[in-house]
Amino acid sequence: MSSSRRANQTLKRQLVVRITLIVTVVCILLSACSALLVSRILTTKLDQQLLYAFNATENRPQGPDAQNRFDPTDGGGLRLGGLPVGSISLAISSSGVVRSSIIWEYGSTIPDAGQLEVLLDLPRDGIVRSVRIEGLGRYQAVAVTSTGSTGTTTMAVAAPTAANDAIVASMLWIELGLIILAAAAAAGISTVVVKNSLRPLTRLADTATQVAALPLESGEVAIDVRVPRSQAAEQSEVGRVSAAFNSMLDNVETSLQARQASETKVRQFVADASHELRNPLASIRGYAELTRRGREELPADTVFALGRIESESQRMSRLVEQMLLLARLDNDPAAARDQVDLSEVTLNAVSDARAAGPDHHWRVQVPDEPVMISGDAGQVQQVMVNLLGNARKHTPAGTTVTTSVSADDGWARIEVADNGPGIPPALTGQIFERFTKADAARAHDAEGSTGLGLAIVAAVATAHGGRVEVESRPATETEPGYSRFIVRLPLTTTAEPSDSQPTA
Repeated sequence: MSSSRRANQTLKRQLVVRITLIVTVVCILLSACSALLVSRILTTKLDQQLLYAFNATENRPQGPDAQNRFDPTDGGGLRLGGLPVGSISLAISSSGVVRSSIIWEYGSTIPDAGQLEVLLDLPRDGIVRSVRIEGLGRYQAVAVTSTGSTGTTTMAVAAPTAANDAIVASMLWIELGLIILAAAAAAGISTVVVKNSLRPLTRLADTATQVAALPLESGEVAIDVRVPRSQAAEQSEVGRVSAAFNSMLDNVETSLQARQASETKVRQFVADASHELRNPLASIRGYAELTRRGREELPADTVFALGRIESESQRMSRLVEQMLLLARLDNDPAAARDQVDLSEVTLNAVSDARAAGPDHHWRVQVPDEPVMISGDAGQVQQVMVNLLGNARKHTPAGTTVTTSVSADDGWARIEVADNGPGIPPALTGQIFERFTKADAARAHDAEGSTGLGLAIVAAVATAHGGRVEVESRPATETEPGYSRFIVRLPLTTTAEPSDSQPTA
């Protein structure tokens, strides 16, 4: 049996099969032993009959009036009572006269030469042996030489074992039927017993399955499933495991509640802080710009400082806006549902990216038919802006960035790919986490990175019932690198896309 097939078997099935096999094997062994024992008993009884017949012949009265007297010259063979039909007798007198016969119910016949040869070859020591006589089957035979008034006489007698073999064969057929019945009964009884015995484990497995299906990664989590208290109160091994499992679920629920409370506090703090920082940052940026544009001539270092204050305030404002967006998505992921044409959003976003990054090569592929989804147009625009901005900021000049939109099997697919240096493997698994930044080797932009752009992409995709994926291969000395971000969103109206035409 293959490992995969064995793995698919349930514990109940395995136990039932094993119990049935054990019962069947035990019944077969008992049947074999009983058949061998009966065969041995019947053979021993037949041997005793042969020896008794010889003893009776040797001890019978002698004289002219004696009954059953053996006389090699009387034309008959041995006439020994108590032997089964089909027995063979043989007598050889000192004068060389041979008398033999096969005893039948209707009389007797004379054995042929081949049948007599087996008896003539027997050792004449009075020990019973098993022989096979041609045309007659298996026999128990004995030969002995005795000396009497008529001289030396050799006698041999063989009794058939056919009756004994028939008894043993009938017994085996009966036992075979009993074995089949025993196996069927064992399978039925073991199924009921094992099912009842494993019912607590089934409840435990069902509880674990329900817990495994719960969304425990985020949000408020209430684990309201438990193993029945009656089962957990049992002192058996399963009862102790059930009690430990319930205790573990209590600890997990408490930990998840504490985590949720902490996350709620952090989100509320971020939302409040971001909201409170918007106005001060706008004031700082405004005063810096106003001072720099004043009529009075300012020193060069002052102008430089004001420019840095203005640029940093702008970067802080972008960070605050992104944090506010993430906070809103965390608190209320359900976005406003409007009909959004992804083709139009993509074309506008690529146009803006081309203006912001003229040193890159921008290509776009969209179908002739609209690709419609239900969602928030602003948030979808933010997805495209962040993906294209990420490609622009983290790839060198001359990189080709290709954006495509397609529809297939009820899903809209947005793909942003570049032939840049790729993403380090250590960063790929956490690239959609908040405040994840590329290393210094890939930071070619002067704008700085907040580490929230791709987190916003993932949050918006999730809020719209979709998902985002990333594929990347870092550049090597022999192979170029690439990065590919794929966003999948559910369609509202699926149109058959035609062959897209790339636009330079």
